[in-house]
Amino acid sequence: MSFEFNLETKRLPRRQRRGVHDAFTGVAGPYGEVTIIVTIVPQRAELTSDGLPPAWILHPAGTREGLVWIDDTTQLVVDEQEAKLAQNRRGLSKEDRALHIELGDRHYTYLSTGTNLEELREAQRGPLVRIRHGPYKRRAVTVLPETDELDLSLGLILQGASMDNLTLTRTVLTNVWYFFNNGQGEI
Repeated sequence: MSFEFNLETKRLPRRQRRGVHDAFTGVAGPYGEVTIIVTIVPQRAELTSDGLPPAWILHPAGTREGLVWIDDTTQLVVDEQEAKLAQNRRGLSKEDRALHIELGDRHYTYLSTGTNLEELREAQRGPLVRIRHGPYKRRAVTVLPETDELDLSLGLILQGASMDNLTLTRTVLTNVWYFFNNGQGEI
């Protein structure tokens, strides 16, 4: 079954906003409402939904503000299974810079396929989830027919992670911005 939905920024009540960087919500077709909450310290994103397996992603250092940074120390758990993450940050093409995820016996690739367009693929079944980034942090999610609950949970929790390293251009711009705006207040 194929369907589309939007993930939009969720405005939290004042008391819940403390320590939260971002929150996204949407209605994922037959799976109901999904919510992704990204906290600042620790740098963690958590997916909650009644119809999907729980998922979270955590960067233990939590040194950057924003979405969860992905590197060798990042932990990704979907339905109580820890995933192994690998990425070639020195690759030149989009396929070389893709995030490779091994979850149980499944092998996924999360890559940028165009301007503001990302895709989750599985080695045997091909494309599963497509994400189009729109204005104001809006994300249009397209779920393709081959997708099951585990695939959709993985695709959604990755929206709480920083994908700045998927393209060479984004990597350069992000690192230049981080260099000049490091939050230290030093000139």
